[in-house]
Amino acid sequence: MKVTIDNKTKSIKFSGTVNDLLRKEKIRREEVVVKVNGKLAPETTKVSNKDKLEIITVIFGG
Repeated sequence: MKVTIDNKTKSIKFSGTVNDLLRKEKIRREEVVVKVNGKLAPETTKVSNKDKLEIITVIFGG
């Protein structure tokens, strides 16, 4: 699958949930927004090698 993390794309083999992938990549769920095939996805969404993921870090501040 193609995974884009903050505008850097890489290909990985993975099958599981969004949450599983974030743990594998050591990314904190509270700090990102995840899109699967162009649509916002909850952490329970199942993904496989045919999907395209985009992980965007959310900027905090005030």
